[in-house]
Amino acid sequence: MVGNYHSDHPRKLVRRMWELLKDEDVEVRFYLGTESSSFLTDLISKNSNFDYQYASLYNLSNFDDLDVLIVSIGTLSIYQSSISVEDLLGALPDIPAVVLERACETDKGVWLIADNINGTYKCTEHLIQEHGLRNILFLTGPAGNCDSEERLQGYLSAMRDYSLPVESCMIGHGDYSENVDGVVEALLDANPGAQAIVSANDEMAIAIYRVCEARGLVVGRDIAVTGFDNAEVSEYMQPRLTTIEQNYDRLSKKAVETALAILRGEEVSSERIESPFIRRESCGCSLDDPRDMDEVDQGDREEYIRALQAHMDFRQEVWIGALLMREMIMETADRKKYLKSLGMCLSYLKVNRSYIALLDKPRKVEDGKIPQLPDNMRICLVQEGRKHKVYEGNDAPKMRADADNLSAYGIRPSKYFNFLLFYEKYQFGILSVEIEPDRIDFFYMLSLEIGSSLRHFQMAVAQQRYRAELQALARHDNLTGLYNRLGMAGVAAGFVNTHEDRLLVAMMADLDHLKQINDTFGHSAGDFAIRKAATILTDAVGKASPLGRTGGDEYMAIFAVDSKEEIAAIEEKIHRACDEFNAISDKPYYVEISVG
Repeated sequence: MVGNYHSDHPRKLVRRMWELLKDEDVEVRFYLGTESSSFLTDLISKNSNFDYQYASLYNLSNFDDLDVLIVSIGTLSIYQSSISVEDLLGALPDIPAVVLERACETDKGVWLIADNINGTYKCTEHLIQEHGLRNILFLTGPAGNCDSEERLQGYLSAMRDYSLPVESCMIGHGDYSENVDGVVEALLDANPGAQAIVSANDEMAIAIYRVCEARGLVVGRDIAVTGFDNAEVSEYMQPRLTTIEQNYDRLSKKAVETALAILRGEEVSSERIESPFIRRESCGCSLDDPRDMDEVDQGDREEYIRALQAHMDFRQEVWIGALLMREMIMETADRKKYLKSLGMCLSYLKVNRSYIALLDKPRKVEDGKIPQLPDNMRICLVQEGRKHKVYEGNDAPKMRADADNLSAYGIRPSKYFNFLLFYEKYQFGILSVEIEPDRIDFFYMLSLEIGSSLRHFQMAVAQQRYRAELQALARHDNLTGLYNRLGMAGVAAGFVNTHEDRLLVAMMADLDHLKQINDTFGHSAGDFAIRKAATILTDAVGKASPLGRTGGDEYMAIFAVDSKEEIAAIEEKIHRACDEFNAISDKPYYVEISVG
């Protein structure tokens, strides 16, 4: 379970774990949350930020038959700061877990975390000892994030050990994204003599470089900048970024090994993963690249070719996906056609296997809360290669109740990436696809499009229902529920056409003395008499025959008979029903009907 996937740290974790697990004889589900709003802070208002939805993606894992969890709690906890780590963990399946990026005691399992404190301490100490810097600032990550808090602790410890003061204005509060230019601006404005900025991750260091360049500050000469993670971009920044190694290989390998050991019933333990300090030029050091230049050129060439191919594949997928989604949206009036269209879309995109599980009813999720687990989630679409099958209603298997028999519905054991299907506050279910990590970005975009189309479908169904209700209101008398004059005109022709071989009767009926009842006993008494007359007439002609209230006290019916004798029998039935009612009624008036 990983969140904040758009950033470097989670991406590396997911890719490395996938590589380690792809050949293991175990089923794997990757639950992926990402952020969209952080890229569009100038365009998206706070009221349009629905990234908090991803915090509730993970409790849907309760529908999967899981045996052990690997939870990147540091990346999950950024979505809803008002929700505690304990609440997040409590919403997950009650099975053993390997918790990453937080040293927390939990009865779910063990934890693994980078040695954030010592890593940041060594980095800050290097700035103090080797470069003689004193006015050193710190840029933190999201509030409540354990990694960020520990890195701040390492910085504060080094400053304290060297008797260097730290004022509150020397600490800026970022969000781990590179969109923190405003925070960096404020930090530098509050500290005009700043000599260095220690960033809690490499991605925010990109913003620091950008702001420094705009201010005419040369990184590595006028101001030192350091990061944390050793992200891919750090080695290609100008100057190269001094940072602390987030040992992804070790962290990922240890997490996978620990999870597999738990499956085997072996003893496991928590661990801090060493985070080595990496000197480069951004802190003011002057270094020659120790790597062989031929090796560098070859490595860069291979990376360029891989990136170019990935870009071309992504571009093609975006074009195809957009066209296919347009076709899908055209089918949102029909659920089965819509799901079939979606299955064709996934096949055309060369997905090995996939399935879509939808909630019985879309749920509305508010910020700051982890919603209760829904009662049901059903498999509605299963796709494998060029084949796909749609399941509807009670034929659709339930994720939990039918967990032991899902293979019978075409869901094969594999390694799936799970994406939440939602639109704004509404959640619909999960898209689960068997793909390689290089395709995650596209399928994240596709999941958003599917979420939008599901909301469109939901609204189309509601619109159809409202239209039917409006048509019913327009064609029916709201007092009796019978057809009104317009409604009778609409159904009469159809009834006549379908009963050409029988004798048809048009009957007119009047409720007697309605004006006197209204004038003497009030309109509520008159309304009662009108409704009672409607009931008597319905019983007489049958519910299959069109019957309407065409005026205040006037009714009309069309019915089919086999002989003229039946007409007299129906008329007699009406009069007898009136007499029987009047004989036992406590009303101070009679309900009498004249027919012809």
